[in-house]
Amino acid sequence: MNLSRKSMLGTIALAATLSAPLAFAQSQTDTTATDASTQTSTPTDAAMQSPSPPATYNDAAAATSPVKKSWADVDLNKDGNLTKAEAAAVPALGQAFDKADSNADGSLTPEEYKAYTKVKGKK
Repeated sequence: MNLSRKSMLGTIALAATLSAPLAFAQSQTDTTATDASTQTSTPTDAAMQSPSPPATYNDAAAATSPVKKSWADVDLNKDGNLTKAEAAAVPALGQAFDKADSNADGSLTPEEYKAYTKVKGKK
């Protein structure tokens, strides 16, 4: 009797030890409906709740700053030159396309763009 009682207690202790991490690993369920029915909302409850922060610092920075694109990113057809439609993906480049396209052929080469930025930088 004593041996079976010890083994039973050991089994229960082992089960409790092994199941404890599972209890903490459970995902949180939506309890707002049950909370609303059991509790009354006060202004301090609403004031204490804050919006969830962004997932990472980079996500917050990406939302506030424009994404820099390389020439290859904008050149969709990969011919080395940009059409006016491709340049429109970068608003500043789309606005300056006609000025930068020095031979007015509708295709902006890297050399034309470099020359344009060099001239614009001197102004």
